[in-house]
Amino acid sequence: MRYRYVLLLALILTSAGCKMFGPDKTGEFRLSSEKFLADSYYLFGYSYEDSEFYRFPFEKDPSPDIINEGTRVLQGDETIELSSFNTPGQTNGFALVGEFSSLEDARDFYNDYNRVEDGLQFVVGTSPVEANQVWVQQTSAGNYVKLLVKEVASLEGEAGNKYSEALLKYTYQPNGSRDFPD
Repeated sequence: MRYRYVLLLALILTSAGCKMFGPDKTGEFRLSSEKFLADSYYLFGYSYEDSEFYRFPFEKDPSPDIINEGTRVLQGDETIELSSFNTPGQTNGFALVGEFSSLEDARDFYNDYNRVEDGLQFVVGTSPVEANQVWVQQTSAGNYVKLLVKEVASLEGEAGNKYSEALLKYTYQPNGSRDFPD
């Protein structure tokens, strides 16, 4: 009988996954400004606390912590879209803490950046972001995230729609501390 309870508990824990134990504190995700149409246009943003993508704006989904709203610019005779971040909660935001000429230098800085320093100026929306930058985000919940921009791309969809993508590595501090976990 005891064996059945242990087996049942093991099945529950494995089927529930690691989300039972809190959010992912590190990871990577690709953030796109591509818009989709249902009843109205929306895009996908990322929630650090839930480690999930959510539609924004979309009544039935929670508000994500970060979206790539994209910035349209004229490059020669062509219009392209560059990645730019925004916080749907319209609070706190982003601070650029480093720009580098190589991904290796940016990664070294990112790995060594262990504490959010005092005096950072956070903005709700960023200017276009570039590869090899390191940003700090303060979420609407007051938690900190450090972001390494590994790649950015200006793309065009099948219907000719312009959008951008950014590949981000992140470290999330879910308890409001300025210190990042190892």
